[in-house]
Amino acid sequence: MPTASGNKALFPVIYFFLIINICLFSLQWLLPLSGVNYRVLRIGNLLLFLVGCISVQMTVKALTDKNTQVFLKMIYGSFLLKFFVFAAAAFTYISMYKKEVNKPALFGCLGLYVFYTVIEVRSAMKQSKKSNA
Repeated sequence: MPTASGNKALFPVIYFFLIINICLFSLQWLLPLSGVNYRVLRIGNLLLFLVGCISVQMTVKALTDKNTQVFLKMIYGSFLLKFFVFAAAAFTYISMYKKEVNKPALFGCLGLYVFYTVIEVRSAMKQSKKSNA
């Protein structure tokens, strides 16, 4: 069951998801002109958001648990979850579209991944500090 601190740690991830969606929706006419596939970015953003929510919950649980084994299990589990989900998504996209792969959109998703990771870690660390105080 999600904790109150875990729910509070989700707010920055939710806000970022909404901001990116608004930006993508506003710029959907401009993105194809610059060679970026709008759909790939939208799907990538949704996937990053869904996995990010699970990852934040795992990270908050890891940071608030006193047991070292739980901490390691949750941190490594969060990393492995993100790694395998995104590797499978990229492999599926690349194998389906082969020569039509939109590299700018893939690199855009990579950039979003970096931002989501920073936001996840910062929000989880803030919640951990608040719960330990």
